[in-house]
Amino acid sequence: MRRLLVLPLVALLALVAAATASAGRQQETLTCTGLGTITVTVTSTTSNHSVAWGTGKVSSSLHGIPVSFTGTTTDLTTGTVLGSFTQAKGHGTGMHNQPTITCTMPPQIGTAAQLGLTGVNPTDMIEFDFSAQVVLKP
Repeated sequence: MRRLLVLPLVALLALVAAATASAGRQQETLTCTGLGTITVTVTSTTSNHSVAWGTGKVSSSLHGIPVSFTGTTTDLTTGTVLGSFTQAKGHGTGMHNQPTITCTMPPQIGTAAQLGLTGVNPTDMIEFDFSAQVVLKP
């Protein structure tokens, strides 16, 4: 059971590691409530916390500030949810009085072997879904 709880964290760390591997600015494609599919420019640093909680630039006049993240790892072959997580800024009180929108990343899909997951059949197809609650600011 402990191994299954670690799987979503491994997937999240892989995403963060990919972001921090190329310090500087990078673009991510997200689908956000009320905005549709957008390209967000984020700044990556060598500090995982800075990457996760930093602002994303949507346009020259609009920025998004993440206030919570959720993710789920599912074995598509067996239909089993392997794990999930939720992390909120400030233990749920970060910018809690501000209206938020939901932004999602396209699902990350691969075999367990490709994703480096153990404890499941290496040929099983795995999907990682990720979303964030974001405060938009001009």
